[in-house]
Amino acid sequence: MYTISLNDSALDFKTLEQKIYRTVCEVACDVLKDVLEILDKMLMATRDVDKYRHKGIKKTHINTVMGVIDYERRIYEWHNEDGKKQYVYLLDQYLNNKTIGHVSSNMAEKIVERALEESYRKTAQAVESATNANLSHTTAWNVIKKVGLKLKEKEQHLVDKYEHGKIKGDREVDVLFQEADGVWLYMQGKDRAKKGRKKEMKVAVNYEGFEKRKGQKEGYQVHNKTACAGFHKSHHFKKLWEAKVAERYNVDEIKVRIVNGDGDPWIKPDLGQEGVYFQLDPFHISREVLKKVPDKKQARKLNNLLKEGKIDESFKYLTTLLIEYTHEEDKFKKLQDLYNYLSNNREGLIPYRLRDLELPELPDGIMYRGMGTMEGNVCDMITLRMKNRKMSWSEEGANNLAKLLAARASGALYEQLDGVFDGTISDKMLDEMIEIVQLSAAQANKKSKKSNIYPMHSAPMPYEGQPLTEGRKAIKNLVENRVASDLNFLY
Repeated sequence: MYTISLNDSALDFKTLEQKIYRTVCEVACDVLKDVLEILDKMLMATRDVDKYRHKGIKKTHINTVMGVIDYERRIYEWHNEDGKKQYVYLLDQYLNNKTIGHVSSNMAEKIVERALEESYRKTAQAVESATNANLSHTTAWNVIKKVGLKLKEKEQHLVDKYEHGKIKGDREVDVLFQEADGVWLYMQGKDRAKKGRKKEMKVAVNYEGFEKRKGQKEGYQVHNKTACAGFHKSHHFKKLWEAKVAERYNVDEIKVRIVNGDGDPWIKPDLGQEGVYFQLDPFHISREVLKKVPDKKQARKLNNLLKEGKIDESFKYLTTLLIEYTHEEDKFKKLQDLYNYLSNNREGLIPYRLRDLELPELPDGIMYRGMGTMEGNVCDMITLRMKNRKMSWSEEGANNLAKLLAARASGALYEQLDGVFDGTISDKMLDEMIEIVQLSAAQANKKSKKSNIYPMHSAPMPYEGQPLTEGRKAIKNLVENRVASDLNFLY
């Protein structure tokens, strides 16, 4: 028992608040423990005894935001339709209780929220500070691992359905914008490549156009973005990217698709498809020109020609630069590489808005703008969390985190987590649990054989003459038989 005197000069409101909070959490843990065990007894009494054979009591625990709850539950033996022997906890079945290891779904959600922003060690510290839980960085890492693996499984199932033509989204749009790029992450351990320390993670987004940012006169953002990311082979990631589209949209109703990328084959669409157009990413064009053209003024002129869609003039000018630097080997080689890069992606050099395309009218508030959002998307989604501060990753660890980051970027993080945990409680079940809590409180008011005596009453005691719930008992224990000059907080 830890004791703090209110006369102690070291006592401050923060300390008092923390201690009271912890005490209340401990009471809540006791209440939840009682409710779970009472429910378990009820399920034992009302079960189908011919179907479920009682096989004993098992101790378990669960890490919640209130603290660790140790409780007992009964295990039952039963036989499935094939006559195979199986075991079940009726309590878990009744509550549809899905946990991540011994971490509650509520706690896991808080861990995920923090882990998407900072390291697992800092995540553990932050969650510990905000709750009554004892949390290690290993536990935080393990939660992300298990949730990420489940999301990967869901994605694989989605791809399988897509390949068999069993996906058809219900959202209908006339135009869909698609962009993709890669981000290179440092690897560690056995996942470090022999030829280098980095490995490319693929990232892709889909959106329906552009809209003004709220509260900004000139700021714009993409509308209805969905994202996917991960370490995958090119052909698999492309299927995943398309499966994400098919999951959300009725693809038969999409009239125009505009795909923006750096020219990698896995990004380029099948240009034989009607209404599908490829645009070489403006950022990558500008970057390559600035890297490969020796003179800044010459680079600026070439970039301007490309931005204006003057492709023939751009190649003529680039040819004159090749002639100019013929005798300077290094500069000539860079210009030659640039020429080949632009030539191999010639069909995508003209910005889509400068092409003679019949673009459908967009809904109110949505507009056409120049594409090239991937650098910002990659930065916001992946780089800020995974590439800074000299970070290195295992392939599995990076993949797991990337799945959650993509879900958040899609505005579907909590939807995805709900799908993983699936821990719903019906209104009927909630009413039954409330009744149990009320009964527990009523029983607490019954006189016990060894009742407490409070001989000193210099002032009315809190909740005197009222039903003694566990919370009220805790408050009484804080002040019982004490005068204000010598009041102790017991912890």
